[in-house]
Amino acid sequence: MKRLSQLLDLFFPNVCLVCKEKLTNNHCICEKCLNELVLLDIKKCFFCGENPAQNGLCEHCKKELDFDEFVSAFKFDNVIQSLIHNLKYNEYMKIGKLLGELLANRLSKYEFISDIDFIIPVPLHKVKERERGFNQSYLISKEISNILKIPLGKKIVKRSKYTRTQTKLTKEEREKNVGDAFKIKYPKFVKEKILLIVDDVITTGATMKSMALLLKKMGAREVYAASIARA
Repeated sequence: MKRLSQLLDLFFPNVCLVCKEKLTNNHCICEKCLNELVLLDIKKCFFCGENPAQNGLCEHCKKELDFDEFVSAFKFDNVIQSLIHNLKYNEYMKIGKLLGELLANRLSKYEFISDIDFIIPVPLHKVKERERGFNQSYLISKEISNILKIPLGKKIVKRSKYTRTQTKLTKEEREKNVGDAFKIKYPKFVKEKILLIVDDVITTGATMKSMALLLKKMGAREVYAASIARA
């Protein structure tokens, strides 16, 4: 077994997914790159990054996005981009656990987190999830659920419409693209509940906004949102 381990290390060395330096442990990122992650400034709006806000959204963004509050952890830099790319496209699923742990650490500092009834990962359409093999938002949410001891509502919301990728769409096109993409599968877990939507990266906010509007329409008392980074 020792020889097999040495051979695997020779041909498939355990390297940092960001800087490619060899790792001496079973992690997916080295301490140097981990320490380079830049936390977002809590004194500025996590969404627009400009207006003053204390640990969340400014009043303008709160009205635009329909969240009761939004929390994001890191700037979307090369380190975060590399981690999320490897998670989504290279199937390094242990990254989901790491990112979930990091986001859980930030969320634990907010008073509202103790009131959350369910964590809802942004769902993928069943075709896209089958193609990818997993839902990255679910992996992140699962770790948050484990750490913060909050029930995970994986099946509360389903993606009923296969939407094209949002990457190159304008803000208006994104909102139209996901406007009717979701359905509530279990309304009894929504009515009068306080919910937290989780995604990997938020860009224009169109996807989470669409979910938040639907959840509130179906009777949710409060809807919060969180992401690893704001692109």
